[in-house]
Amino acid sequence: MKAIWRFFSSTELTIVLTILICLDAAWGSIITVKNPAVFQALDQSILFKWLGSYGKTNLEVSLWIYLLIALLSLFSLNTAVCTIDRVRAIIINKRPWRSLYPQIVHIGFLIALFGHLLGSAYGFRSPGHLILKEEVMPVPYQEGLLLRLDDIETDFSPLGELENLNTRVTLLKDGKEVLRENIQINAPLIYKGIAFYHVNQGKTTTGLILKIHREEFKVPFGGSFKTIDGNLFTLGRIMPDFATDKMGIPFSRSKAYRNPYIEIISSNGENGWLSLIRPGTRITLGDNVIELQDYIMKVYAVMNINKDPGIGFIITGSSILTVGMLLLLFLQGERVELIRRS
Repeated sequence: MKAIWRFFSSTELTIVLTILICLDAAWGSIITVKNPAVFQALDQSILFKWLGSYGKTNLEVSLWIYLLIALLSLFSLNTAVCTIDRVRAIIINKRPWRSLYPQIVHIGFLIALFGHLLGSAYGFRSPGHLILKEEVMPVPYQEGLLLRLDDIETDFSPLGELENLNTRVTLLKDGKEVLRENIQINAPLIYKGIAFYHVNQGKTTTGLILKIHREEFKVPFGGSFKTIDGNLFTLGRIMPDFATDKMGIPFSRSKAYRNPYIEIISSNGENGWLSLIRPGTRITLGDNVIELQDYIMKVYAVMNINKDPGIGFIITGSSILTVGMLLLLFLQGERVELIRRS
């Protein structure tokens, strides 16, 4: 047992593992550059789940990660044993308290690494959620938890570059507000280990403003409206690239919005196709002339929602590590880490 302890407490092992980790990371960087699509997909997944599925059957791109995990595990054990030895020696030999500064760095490293281990094994990553202003969406894998987009404030430079972003959101649990917070650039909202990232924003069309005679209607896509005369109309299908075949049957030539039309259906079954290419277009259904006045526009945000159960350990460990480094740089008199044992 003593021989094993001495092996894991040796500085020589630390040096060898450091070299092997650097070589493996260099190998991995080459594989990553050669397989960008694979590792972009990994960025949207949990590491251990990815290794247990895709990585297990594609060792040519994942073997370096398995090896890196093994090396880091040995390095962590080596660091923990060394730290215990050094702290015990400091206490027994009654060394000055500043001799503990390097061990503070080690402890912070181990705590942060444990947090990364938790995050790589549990939690989830759910990218690309589009949410409209003043609307709510369910938070994935969290029953009863909803996210509402309240507003987006952006500031741009004279060159059109985004300088400031402030996304106001509200979290609701079982219909009650539990948190109202702002998401900013590189500053996600974190709630019980769930991180909400703002990745994009813009405006999108959610409906039409239509006019029949002197009446004006704001109608969401898929919605209905009723005139003062009792005529009921419904917005139906949208053809992004409208055309008709030889029989006069409408179809879309492509999925691109080159010539968009929308179907309007009356309550008596009559239908027509209204061009959406610009305001002012019109169709006639029965005695009613329906004119496109404008579009209903809404602000939207695209959110990435991730849950990392180790985020608290990562933040704590990183803070401890930083404090230890500052103590070493500015308050360590001898600046010597290794302690001779008596």
